[in-house]
Amino acid sequence: MNTLDTFLKSAYAKWRDNDYLHQSGRTETYGSFTEKVNYFAACLREKGFAGKNIGIFSPNSIEWMIADIAIMNYVGVSVGLSKDWKYDDLLYALKKCDIACLLYSEVNAEMIGAAKSVFPEVAFICVEKEFESCVAEGKVLCAELFTLPTKTDGEAAKIVMTSGSTSFPKAVLLSIKNIFSGWESLQRRIHVTEEDICYLFLPLSHTYGSIYNFIYSLVFGFRIYLAENIKTMAQEMGAIRPTLFSAVPIVFIKFLEGAKQYGIPVKMLLGGRIKYLFCGGADLTLELRNSYIQQGLYLMNAYALSETASAFSLDYPGDSVLDSVGTLFENLDAKVIAPGEDGYGELAVKGDNVFIGYYNDEEATRAVFDSEGYFRTGDIGCIKDKHVYVRGRKDTMIVLPNGENVSSNALVQKIKQTEPSIRSVKLYVRDNALTADIYSSAQLDWDSLIEALNNTLPKYERIRKYNIVDPSLLLK
Repeated sequence: MNTLDTFLKSAYAKWRDNDYLHQSGRTETYGSFTEKVNYFAACLREKGFAGKNIGIFSPNSIEWMIADIAIMNYVGVSVGLSKDWKYDDLLYALKKCDIACLLYSEVNAEMIGAAKSVFPEVAFICVEKEFESCVAEGKVLCAELFTLPTKTDGEAAKIVMTSGSTSFPKAVLLSIKNIFSGWESLQRRIHVTEEDICYLFLPLSHTYGSIYNFIYSLVFGFRIYLAENIKTMAQEMGAIRPTLFSAVPIVFIKFLEGAKQYGIPVKMLLGGRIKYLFCGGADLTLELRNSYIQQGLYLMNAYALSETASAFSLDYPGDSVLDSVGTLFENLDAKVIAPGEDGYGELAVKGDNVFIGYYNDEEATRAVFDSEGYFRTGDIGCIKDKHVYVRGRKDTMIVLPNGENVSSNALVQKIKQTEPSIRSVKLYVRDNALTADIYSSAQLDWDSLIEALNNTLPKYERIRKYNIVDPSLLLK
């Protein structure tokens, strides 16, 4: 069984002539999109990339979406890279993920030029210059649609790179089963048809933007308009008049501020036809939720991780419980590990949403599963009446020889804030001294930086020894 292939064929049969993807005045129908998916896949297979990991390093685009589905369904593993990544991140991903071919945008041409000499064995395809010719080549090879071999639901289909806030990103390996684990629970909460329009702002390199804003369109048939410019979002939404919109809290704050500034309802600033607003990725305050409710709009709070394919919990529209991060998805088995008296402990989950593992990192994969096979999220929370509550990330306490406890998470963040070049910090006790391995390639007066930091810390938290480590060693 291949759920992606099933929905792709179904969408083609039902909505072939319907407008589907819109960007910069260009439109693809469901039919032309599906045809190009088949043609591009045929071209990649002809070039020898069947079974390979293929990266996409580009801003959101229609080409991104065609390539993503083509690779996942017919070719190999799709690896989405953040458009905002720097050169070191790119080199890391190329090596970490064994990328055989990289589709890239011209905006990243300078980085790609440098990377080619480091990875001469990788094939590079420029989206703006070569994508259409690849589709044309594939059309010649692909006499009929849906004739290419496909995967099963359990096979690896996508790698999503985690944010890397405390280290280089981990490569989260997802299957087609993982990717489609959430659509039925989503369907319980919303009613969406081919009449609906999604304004896609979130990055396609992230799970929520990729799966819920894009891939699930093959399930529900809605149209997608790609955001053109973050500075003109309100004008774009006014013209498009979407019914679906997903964003992080800061975006909803900005829209609220804009509505107050111009003295108009925030619904009008969002286009006037919004049915469902989805919010996730950061803490959604009660104040912000109530501000939207007062204007007749309900922010549906969502909680999940890349490792759970963005499936964990989501509000039902109009739910009166406003301090949770949504109702647990009905097809998941979740629990709280080692809860305290208040019911809070580490959230853990089993289900079709749970990822295959971290690519080429068995040790890290084993570390996030408990003895019963539950994925440990690392988030402290509780579950009450099927509502999920999250308090924050699990902290690792380092016990010093004098009995003092040091919050590893808090101290790592303080060290990282001293210098932007720091990619990761590892804390431990060696020879009775609190020691830090600081991963940075910068040539700096580290003694002075550490001394300045220590002057702001309690004596027991001060770094007694430190090592400056080449960030490339994080690969090991």
